[in-house]
Amino acid sequence: MKKKIAALVLGALLSVSAAAMAATPDAEMMSTQQEKAAAWVDTMLVKNDPAASLKLMGAEAQKEIDVKKATAIHQDMDKNLGKYKGGRFVGWTRFDQADQMMYLLSFEKEPVVRCVFLFDKKGNLQNFALSPVKQTEVKKDEKKK
Repeated sequence: MKKKIAALVLGALLSVSAAAMAATPDAEMMSTQQEKAAAWVDTMLVKNDPAASLKLMGAEAQKEIDVKKATAIHQDMDKNLGKYKGGRFVGWTRFDQADQMMYLLSFEKEPVVRCVFLFDKKGNLQNFALSPVKQTEVKKDEKKK
């Protein structure tokens, strides 16, 4: 009897894990977009190659941003943020007309920078934004209240 119960439990666990591992179209799109975001971070922030990072963006974005503008953006980021130290994935949001992927990055001059990537429905990188997250000190008196 114990063997039959163990076999049923094992079968139930396997069926649940198989359903959880099934790839959905959303999961595939998220994976593709995450690869593009990682490639952008690598080319723009690690390899310091704004021209190569521009090639990773969608056709519409490339019409708006040229190599000169991408280089200016990179120089501004380098001046204000310093050298890139690392980052991690935070979240992915699916909207009707676009998808948003967010990372938290760390730089020499700014320890926490929110990086948001916007993708169109086809998975093309359309825009990005980096904004430092200002950390405020909480006074001891305010903590007690």
